[in-house]
Amino acid sequence: MKLYNFDLLAYPHVPKEAPRTPVPSSFFDPVKGAVNYAEHLEEMAYCEELGFDGVVFNEHHYSAYGTMPSPNLIAAALSQKTKRIKIGVLGNILPLRNHPVRVAEEYAMIDCLSNGRLIAGFVRGIPPEYIWYGVNPEESRGRFEEAYDLIMTAWTEPVWSHEGKFFQLRDCAIWPRPLQQPHPPIWIAARSAESIEWCVTRRLPCAQVYQTTGQIEDTFGYYRTKAKEAGWEAKADQFILCRHIYIDQTDKKAQETVEPAMRYFFTVFNRGFNEALNKSAVDQRLMAALTTERSFSYFREGNRERRDFSKFDYDG
Repeated sequence: MKLYNFDLLAYPHVPKEAPRTPVPSSFFDPVKGAVNYAEHLEEMAYCEELGFDGVVFNEHHYSAYGTMPSPNLIAAALSQKTKRIKIGVLGNILPLRNHPVRVAEEYAMIDCLSNGRLIAGFVRGIPPEYIWYGVNPEESRGRFEEAYDLIMTAWTEPVWSHEGKFFQLRDCAIWPRPLQQPHPPIWIAARSAESIEWCVTRRLPCAQVYQTTGQIEDTFGYYRTKAKEAGWEAKADQFILCRHIYIDQTDKKAQETVEPAMRYFFTVFNRGFNEALNKSAVDQRLMAALTTERSFSYFREGNRERRDFSKFDYDG
């Protein structure tokens, strides 16, 4: 087992009286924001001294919950502040990117800058981000899968062309190449049956964040089943699990210390994404476009509902 620190780089100064969804950007104080970026980078670098195997962060938009619209910038900065730990980006939201070649180029740069320490993650993103970015959610899976295949080609072929539904290129050769050959390790955030099956066909790790224990058991179990059907056995390093952990001298002291921070964190998460998603018209349209009837049919009874973060608020 390896241990990574997952940092969402939340903005810690949204007042209780701020409007809920969307939270106006006027509540972002650039001076405090600059300090927040610096402090998080120092904390990430400190993880190396503490013995962590790596640091992982992701991409989100329009929310105080995650102020890394460009995680590749954080990865580049961290590459110059550390020497050993892995730098994981989980991940670039491929369907929202104008062109996957740019992702291939930037990841290759980060891998060279970090002397081969990049973990390259790819995700489809949170549903409301499609509306905010003006991207057709019905194209999400197709864009993701084609972009992934194009990036793999760009990393592994010296000169290449691509003729796809969304991208067409002729006689291309990206510079630089990744230091890790044939390419950096890949992580994929996958929860639906279709995404898990896609990961299995490529033997890619499956990452899970904020799911219940029962959902995690079902998801990883489904992955193992599909791998076995494909003729191979999934190993422990195929599974990436994110959990909040806080350690203190007693359970009571730990809860008293961490509870206010956790309530704030999930409040800004709920206001930034869940409330936007749970607006009925948005919810129905997005979920119909992004999932199918079988997407979560592998979950056991009682494990199929999305986690409800609406109970979280500053005061509980």
